[in-house]
Amino acid sequence: MTGFLTTLGSRLAETWLSLLVLPGLLYVTTSAAAGVLGHRRPFALDHLAHRIDALAAEPAAHATGTVVLAAAGVLACSAGASLLAAALGGAVERLWLGDWPRPAARAARALTGRRARRWEAAHQRYRRALADKARLRAAAAPEEAAAPALTPGPATAPGPVAPVPDTAALNEARNRIALAPPSRPTWMGDRIAAADLRVHRAYDLDLASAWPRLWLLLPETGRAEVQHARTALTAAARRAGWAVLYAVPALWWWPAALIAATVLAAAWYRGRQAVSAFAELVEAAVDLHGRELAGALGLGGEGRLTRETGLEITRVLRKGT
Repeated sequence: MTGFLTTLGSRLAETWLSLLVLPGLLYVTTSAAAGVLGHRRPFALDHLAHRIDALAAEPAAHATGTVVLAAAGVLACSAGASLLAAALGGAVERLWLGDWPRPAARAARALTGRRARRWEAAHQRYRRALADKARLRAAAAPEEAAAPALTPGPATAPGPVAPVPDTAALNEARNRIALAPPSRPTWMGDRIAAADLRVHRAYDLDLASAWPRLWLLLPETGRAEVQHARTALTAAARRAGWAVLYAVPALWWWPAALIAATVLAAAWYRGRQAVSAFAELVEAAVDLHGRELAGALGLGGEGRLTRETGLEITRVLRKGT
């Protein structure tokens, strides 16, 4: 028990230092420096150094009590800023996943409709390309199957050959918008929703009711991968929360806006990666362990998970609701 408590204490201290103190301390330092520099002298490092030297020369700077109080105040401000960034990160995560509050419902519907129209247009282009490709292949098949003439006839110039549509590129263009018909105002929200829809289309399985049971059956390596992707999404949203906080010093020191924009762009990129990995892992868990879930529920069988078995699992887990 002593060893366990020691390890737990060290991990808590490490987490507190990495998540609360260091990012918050950097933010507090940046905000304080921004207050000294201002808009007119944004890069006057000599002026900043002179101000630091003047503060260090004050008699209060050599008093132990003042130094302890100042250090405690800085740590408290750092921890407070980190907690605020975490709270903002939770709001950003909801925004990314399309879970918008009621006042923004109108904007969410407008963005969802715009994404749905773009996806439908790309889907129709892909379907037309598939039809054109099939028609060209059907037209070319009789010519390839025809036997060559025994006596050569007069030479005829070949007619123009229609280009074969690049269906792979069109399919990729549609999938960049969403993997399924959009139902959320954001790409990240649609990527999570697409996992649910794709699983239901493939197996008639309700992923929302099946996932808690399936989670209990996953091996440790599978759980670790899913947790890692979920933690990466939370960390990316927290970085976006820091970007929002760094926009505040930009009111009196404009380079902070560049910092905020850079942090936000990096957080958004990492968030998209984390959402894509999380959705892929959830679908992979169903593909690889769906039959195991059926067996655990007494709906055993051999081979792959079928739509009939998936529908039986859904009926059992939904319990008539």
